[in-house]
Amino acid sequence: METLAAINLWLAKQHVVTWCVCKDEEMWCANAFYYYDTERVAFYVMSEDKTRHAQMTGQQAKVAGTGNGQPKNLAPVRGGQCLSLIHLRRSRRTKLC
Repeated sequence: METLAAINLWLAKQHVVTWCVCKDEEMWCANAFYYYDTERVAFYVMSEDKTRHAQMTGQQAKVAGTGNGQPKNLAPVRGGQCLSLIHLRRSRRTKLC
């Protein structure tokens, strides 16, 4: 299986991502639910404007993130890491992607 196809399949099965943002020498990480868009290779992260990580992110920021499963047994633990830009998007609900 092609590498991106395997990553897409795995990420589509998960639902929580940890994303970390740095602003003015301060760092903050948070867990968030996400929707993964396989066509755009993008996470749509749900958050509220008033949270510390959303405030630090603002309209756009560099972020680092991890996605991992929630296995009942530690033997099959797998995960992935990423570096990206995050942009504030608004629709009927506030979305960060």
